[in-house]
Amino acid sequence: MVKAIIGGVVVLVIGGTTVAVSNSDIADNFSKNTGMTKQQAQQYVGNIQKSDLESFSKVGQDLVSDGNLIQTELSSIDCVNYTYKWETASLSCQDARNEFQTISNDETALGNCYQTLDTNLGNSAKLKMNECISDIDVVNADYDLPVATTFLDSNTLTKQKNTNIYNKSVLEAALQSN
Repeated sequence: MVKAIIGGVVVLVIGGTTVAVSNSDIADNFSKNTGMTKQQAQQYVGNIQKSDLESFSKVGQDLVSDGNLIQTELSSIDCVNYTYKWETASLSCQDARNEFQTISNDETALGNCYQTLDTNLGNSAKLKMNECISDIDVVNADYDLPVATTFLDSNTLTKQKNTNIYNKSVLEAALQSN
């Protein structure tokens, strides 16, 4: 949970521990994680306002909710009795169902991980941060699956990936600060 942004420093609580990380460290990590230049990453990070940031619990709840929504939608896809307009030679109905299931499971796992970061983790905080970083990588890879690129436009996917990478960069900066 972000407590304050003071100058170029972000003060947050992760796993019950207060951590101060610099926007510069976050931007450096963001640059490495996205392939953006350092200048582009600094601009991206610098444009994020405190009012744009949510607690890990809120972000986690949203991801779990998205995962549950995908599950609900998934139950209405009938590969036996219907042929869908989005089906192609490279994306069968069953493949789409499997990929939706993967995205649902992975978003839910990341959401649960984020929610745990807003609890008192004591000595296991670093392990949980590393777990969330790994989960972020998995979810971002899911957003490259054919079903994601078929149903979501590239701007939405890029925005979601960058949001995830920002969170990853914050967690990495927190780990580096300890």
